[in-house]
Amino acid sequence: MSQIMPPFNLQKWIRQNKDALKPPVANKQFYTEAKDVIVFVSGGPNTRNDYHVNPTEELFYQLKGDIAVRVRPLDGSPPRDVIIKEGEMFLCPRWVPHRPQRPPGTVGLIVEFPRPEGENDGLQWYCPKCDALVHDARWRLRKIDEDLKVIMEDFWGGPADRRTCNACGYVIERAGVVELKQGKIRAAGKKKAAKKKTVKKSTKKVARKAGVRRGR
Repeated sequence: MSQIMPPFNLQKWIRQNKDALKPPVANKQFYTEAKDVIVFVSGGPNTRNDYHVNPTEELFYQLKGDIAVRVRPLDGSPPRDVIIKEGEMFLCPRWVPHRPQRPPGTVGLIVEFPRPEGENDGLQWYCPKCDALVHDARWRLRKIDEDLKVIMEDFWGGPADRRTCNACGYVIERAGVVELKQGKIRAAGKKKAAKKKTVKKSTKKVARKAGVRRGR
């Protein structure tokens, strides 16, 4: 892009494009003519259980609300959630599988970079039961908000064996809306089961109702 573009109001742009920030991807790119940078906004809720594998670094800046980015470290350590609070930034290293988990009402700015020649993006799905890799889709990135939607629709609309774990037989289901509570991500609306209160009755009253008289 050689043309000098005027500044614009990002918050106004977000309001005007809120309909594009919907599940499952919830991304909208701008500066689409830029050759050296990829900039887009992502809104919540998103409904994803895939991991994005990016051959370049990826910068997250959280504009509104707090989110979690689940990462799978390349050293083989267990997956963990990186909490990005409103106003914070996080740089995800290249090739690290990561899954942004965005609760309702959240908005974030993401900056990526054009992929080097010959290096492809990936979306990976892992079994939620045994953590085995179930499906790994690779493609040459063209336009991120459109490409992700196509890959996801191909996964969910394809044959069931594409979503079936070869290790344990579990079939991956679509993800639902999530919420972030006390630094932990969980399914939205999930509440702890209320404990039933037991009302103790005196032995004397129970015996009286049953017509039993105590001996003196």
